[in-house]
Amino acid sequence: MTTSETPASAPAAARRRQGPRQRHSKALDVARRGLNLVATRSNEQAESTFEQPVSAYLDPAQFQAEVDVIFRRSPIFAALSVELPQPGSFKTLDIPRAPVVVVRQPDGSLRAFLNICRHRGASVAYGTGSARAFVCKFHGWAYDLDGSLRKVRGGENFGQIDTSCFGLTQVAVAERYGLIYVRAVPLASDPAPIDIDTVLCGLGAQFAEWNFAEGLSVPAIHEPVVTASNWKLAVDGYLEPYHFASLHKTTVARYNNSNQATFDAYGPNSVSGFLGRKIDELAGTPEEDWALMRHVQVIYMLFPNVILSVMQDHVEYSQIMPTAVGANIMHHLYFTYPEWDSDEFHAKRFNNTQWILTEEDIPMAEEVHRNLESGGIPALIFGRNEPALQHQHRSIAAALSAAQRS
Repeated sequence: MTTSETPASAPAAARRRQGPRQRHSKALDVARRGLNLVATRSNEQAESTFEQPVSAYLDPAQFQAEVDVIFRRSPIFAALSVELPQPGSFKTLDIPRAPVVVVRQPDGSLRAFLNICRHRGASVAYGTGSARAFVCKFHGWAYDLDGSLRKVRGGENFGQIDTSCFGLTQVAVAERYGLIYVRAVPLASDPAPIDIDTVLCGLGAQFAEWNFAEGLSVPAIHEPVVTASNWKLAVDGYLEPYHFASLHKTTVARYNNSNQATFDAYGPNSVSGFLGRKIDELAGTPEEDWALMRHVQVIYMLFPNVILSVMQDHVEYSQIMPTAVGANIMHHLYFTYPEWDSDEFHAKRFNNTQWILTEEDIPMAEEVHRNLESGGIPALIFGRNEPALQHQHRSIAAALSAAQRS
């Protein structure tokens, strides 16, 4: 039964498995290719192995270049639209050397600002929430949602200033397909609007089909995790299933094939299709009857630092923000499809995901960083079976090289 043929009177489980998100064209592509990988006991490969000098993770000069070129001057993913559901909803971002706050305006549009009070440089917003105005807790200067300076506390004693000249510093923000992107330099320095389709390099149609602008719950948000590794090591662990059978042998590997995934590049972004352990159940079954999302996970690398995973009953993403050469902050958010299962079920799954991150993935990234600092090896080698990992590092190198030429 196809999506259009699924009546409202059908059992709830059938409706869930045949809904539009469950029949996504990319999920179908991943399933077709995944069945071939399983049948041939193979994987999709890069053209050759790739050596990454250890200095790429340890060099302070490269780190500063990455911050300037990739995190500040280029548009980066900030949030899903559901995180800012109503006027006054805001989210802060720990972008290195450019703290940002994004806020929903009364007319439904978005504005973004450097999260820096124009008086003495304190922040005006913290975390996420809803506000009618932003008030600096240092001296009480108040700003409207549009960034304009509303009030100088005790202004009659402060001295005369033109309040119109001391609004929050605006930065570029754009929203499309339920995705929000920002560029963390003042509009006065770079007034060009963000074109999300240009940033996505061909992924727009896929996100339009996912329709994240509707039907996602307000997220469960894990406390940010401070990690003692280079930000790229934190990202690396998401980009290949090669480690599932060893590092995650009692967790992820119980449900997903190890060392098998589809891969596609979209500019510096990429899409990997991870395969469920029982995907071979689809073989010999008409495609219109496939429960696609029961057997595949579609993993988006939104360059440079966000890994967004689309699964059968929820969407989740990890956002890795560098803070120093050997440190980063990881934010993890989990959005349910309300029609799928109970709050208790999702809470358990969310907690399990956090356990895997904090007890398996993050300690491994920290261990690798410590070992690289020892100087014991000159380079890491990425296999042909790790094409997404290779693509990520080639894309970083290309962005830095392009900035040097400009």
